[in-house]
Order: sequence, then C-alpha cells, then structure tokens
Amino acid sequence: MPQESREGGSMPARKKVAQPQPEPEPAYKARAASPGERITLPVQQLSTLIHQMRNPITTLNMLAKLLQKHLPPEDRNHWIGLSIEKECKRLQDLLGEFERLDGVPGPLQLRPLALTDLLQEWIPLYQALAETQGHRFQAVLPSLLPPVQVDPRALRQVLDNLIDNACKYTPPPGTIQLRVEVRPAEEEANEPARQEVWIAVCDSGPGIHPENLERIFDPFFRADLTKPGQGLGLAISRDLATQMGGDLQVESSPQGSCFRLRLPQAS
Repeated sequence: MPQESREGGSMPARKKVAQPQPEPEPAYKARAASPGERITLPVQQLSTLIHQMRNPITTLNMLAKLLQKHLPPEDRNHWIGLSIEKECKRLQDLLGEFERLDGVPGPLQLRPLALTDLLQEWIPLYQALAETQGHRFQAVLPSLLPPVQVDPRALRQVLDNLIDNACKYTPPPGTIQLRVEVRPAEEEANEPARQEVWIAVCDSGPGIHPENLERIFDPFFRADLTKPGQGLGLAISRDLATQMGGDLQVESSPQGSCFRLRLPQAS
C-alpha cells in the first residue's frame, strides 16, 4: 500500500532498480607474466583449439595439392603449392606434439645443420610475405657459412616471428632485410677458437620507443595495441634462442629496428 508522507499525503511505492551484475570472468584470459613464469592454457581448452584447427589445415593441404596439379613443375609459381603443403605438414606436426605433451612443448632437438640450405628454402616465403604487405625484401648471405647447432623448427619459429613483426610494424612501402654474419665467439679458457653466426632482421620502420625496449621481450607486452597479436612472439623467440645456446638482442632508432639472433657454431 502507498506510504504516508511527512505532510500527511500519500507517497507512491518506490520501484526497485536492478543493480548491474558484474560480467563473469572468462575461463582463461591473458595477463602479464612475472619474469621466468610460464603461462599455459587449460588442457581441455587447448584440446578443443587443436581439434578445431585440424579441419582448416587439412583443407589447406588439399588445396595445396590441387594447386600443384594445375601448376606443372616447369611453371615458375609451382613452388607456392609445394611451400603451402610443407607449411601444413609443419602445423600438423606441431599440433601432434602439443597433443602428446598436454600443451607443454618438449625439449628442442638440437643438431648440426647447414644454415644456408635452410635459409634458401625459407627466403622465398619471407619475400612473398613482405611484398604482399607493400615492402621490399632483401637477403644478404655470405658465400660460406659454418654449420650451426639448432632445432630447425625452433629456428624457423624465431625467424617467422621477427619477419612478421618487421612487416607488421613498418609502414609501407618499407624495406625488410635479413642479413647473416659470421663473427668470432668469445674465447674461454682451454677452449678452441670458435665462431658464431648472427642473423639480423632489420626494418625501416619508426623504431621502438626507448621506454618499450626494456619490456619488448616480456610475455603479453604489446607496444602498439592497434596491431594484431597477443604479445607473445618475441618472448617465445628469446626463450627458443636461449634453449639453442644463443641469444636474441634488439637495437632501435627512429630510422628502424634490428633484431639480432646469435647462434653457436656446431661442434
């Protein structure tokens, strides 16, 4: 019934106002990681993602084989179908590894490899990636390179991340350069003289702000939130470089950035 006011009149009953309810927390969300901390997806969520990824990869593999049939080996574009098929196989192997290990990557398989052969296989892909985004791609390799002690999949992942970032953060038309150098390694007592191989990925972009350089390798750190990505590529790349016995460094100026990957010479 209506309430009485202080003046003796009746007052309408107050309407109850619904209070806004907080949105439920997602099962998993990105967060800043403390130094050295590993962040993994829940096993059930990871299994679901892996399952969902298999169908489009299978479709891409089928289209790659179809493309090869329509482009005979003498066609100058025949390599595209072959490369797509190889990339699908690489993705399938990675998914299989994650399924076996519940989302925790296994130890790297380090072995002596001829770096020149690997780069000559990958450079056409990097050139295509750069050119489709309006950039000019350059590859500078010495005539002779010593074998390096690496995991080929890990090395490919590091270079993929570096080339992709260079293309993504460089306004077109820009220049993306992959340059390989051989330098003497720091000598240790009672150790024979050795060499190191340095792979530099440089761009002509606006550079990285000095305040961001200290955090550029932190997991989930993103210097530019307008660009796609999760901020994990550089953190993963440095971790893989360390596991291969090397290092990943960065130098930057308003004229561009340069990421340098150091790799040890094979024994």
